[in-house]
Amino acid sequence: QRCCICRLRGASVTCQRRRCPRSFHFPCGSERGCVSQFFGEFKSFCWKHRPVQRVRAVQRDQTPCLICQEVVARRPCYDTLVCPTCASAWFHRCCIQGQALRSALHHFRCPLCQDVDAFQEEMFRLGIKIPDR
Repeated sequence: QRCCICRLRGASVTCQRRRCPRSFHFPCGSERGCVSQFFGEFKSFCWKHRPVQRVRAVQRDQTPCLICQEVVARRPCYDTLVCPTCASAWFHRCCIQGQALRSALHHFRCPLCQDVDAFQEEMFRLGIKIPDR
C-alpha cells in the first residue's frame, strides 16, 4: 500500500470509514491529523473522517490550555480538546496526551472538574492514548 501522505510504500494503517481508500503510515497520519483509537477495535481515521467533539463550549477571549497555559484555538478542533463534562477545561492535544501518559488510566481525569468516566471516554474516542499503568 502507498501512503496517501508521503506517497511511499509500506502504509499499514487504513481509514475505517466505509469506502474511504486512504492508507497511511502511523507517523505520517499523526502529523497530518489522523486519529487512531487505542481501545476496542483500535480503529484509525484519516483527517477527513476523524471523530470530532460535539461539545458546545463557550470560550472567553483567549482561553489558555490548563496544562501549558498557552492560548488554545477558539473552538474545539484536532489540536484543541475540551472536557465534555464541564466544557470549561481546554487543552492542546499534545498537552493532554502527555498528561494521559504520565497519569495512566487510574489517575487520568479532567484537571478542572475531576470527572473521570466521561472525560476518559471522550479522550479515548478522540485518539488520546491512555496507558493502563
